[in-house]
This record gives sequence, C-alpha cells and structure tokens, in this order.
Amino acid sequence: MTLEFRPHSGIAARTDRIGAEGSPVLAIDNFAADPQALVDYAASLAPFPPAEQTFYPGLRAPVPVPFVQGVHAYLDAALRAAFGLGDQVVVSGGWDFSLITRPPAELTLRQRMPHIDSTHPGKLALLLYLAPVSQGGTGFYRHRDTGFETITEDRFDRYEAALKADVAAVGEPQGYICGDTQIFERIADYEAVFNRLLVYRSRNLHSASLSPGFVGSPDPRTGRLTLNLFLHFQPRPPGRA
Repeated sequence: MTLEFRPHSGIAARTDRIGAEGSPVLAIDNFAADPQALVDYAASLAPFPPAEQTFYPGLRAPVPVPFVQGVHAYLDAALRAAFGLGDQVVVSGGWDFSLITRPPAELTLRQRMPHIDSTHPGKLALLLYLAPVSQGGTGFYRHRDTGFETITEDRFDRYEAALKADVAAVGEPQGYICGDTQIFERIADYEAVFNRLLVYRSRNLHSASLSPGFVGSPDPRTGRLTLNLFLHFQPRPPGRA
C-alpha cells in the first residue's frame, strides 16, 4: 500500500499569534485530500511499538518518506512566511503516526506538564489530527513564575530551576494537563478536528489537552491518532546557493 500526499481542494488556512509573545501557529483545515486513506494506512501498521522519546505517552509507527516529502514541498512557502524562515534550508526531520495510550496513573512527571521538543527557533512541529471524533486537541501554555511561553536556549536553565521550585512548593501534578494549573496558564487551545493540521515552533510550551477520564486506544481506527512531522530549518551556509 503506497501513501503519497495530495492536498484537499477545500483547504482553509490561517496564522494565529498566541500569548503575550505572539508566537505563530499555522492552522489548516481540510488538509489532506483523502484523510481516511491515512487512517487505513496507519491501521495496516498496527500494532504500533512504544514511543522511544521521553515526552510521548504512547505508541508510534513510521510514515513513508514520499508522503513527508509531498507535505513539505506543498507547505514550504507557507511555512517560511508564517515563521519568518526566509531562505533557510531544511537540515533534518522526523515523522510518525502516534497514539496516546498511557493511563494517567502511569505518566512520568514530565508527561503531566507542558513540554517543548527543542529550544531551536528553526524547528517546527506539524500535527495532523486523524481521530474519527475529537479526543482532545492541543493546548499552549505560559509558565506562571517566569512568564515564559517559549523556552529558548538562554531561558532553559532559569526555566528548569523555576519548575523544580514550583513542584517542590505545590506538589506534583496528577494526570494529563487540560487547562490552567497552579504552575501553568493555558494561553491557547486548538480542537482536534479531523483532518486539521497544526504547525508551531517546537520551543512553544504545549501539551495534548486530555480530560481526566481519558482512556487511550491502541487501535488507529478508534484511538487518538495523529500524524506528526518535525522539520528543522537553519540558515543557508555561506557561499551555498
């Protein structure tokens, strides 16, 4: 079964500016021409193996390279405009189908709080919602003590120290985060609309918005299925066209 990207004829895109820092978030509805084909392909890969990275509380399986290349080619100009990337070049990326499955009681401390994927300003996260019904979208957060909404390299140590102090003062959070807490304030929330693509900088504090009673399924046809892409842009080397 092959998988190649074709855009929907009814695509609707907008770029929002969220929070006090005005971070861009690109939201595109009706993204893929045949999103059900993506679900079917993901189902053919089941069961997914457990995710290796620390922050993701579930299962992941690879997305074919031709699909990723098609998405990148189609979005290239829009990404450069929305995130001010100019003529920077893509130097790396990652992609997979994902299913959140870990019960709230089994989460690590970091999985109970918003996180970042990278401090690099040129790393973008692309998230396509593929669940048949909404099972929790994506929230963006401000850390109350520091006021940080994005964690850059020069903010990282201060943020980590403040977060450690917060947990010591108010105790560890319980379950998945879904809104304001004593430590974090939610500054934006996007619903998980089927076939909606969300693009944001990986350094934005963010988390899946999952209710306290969330129960994840390992079945791609019924679970909280998303397609996740990561693109890393950096300045073009001197003398390179």
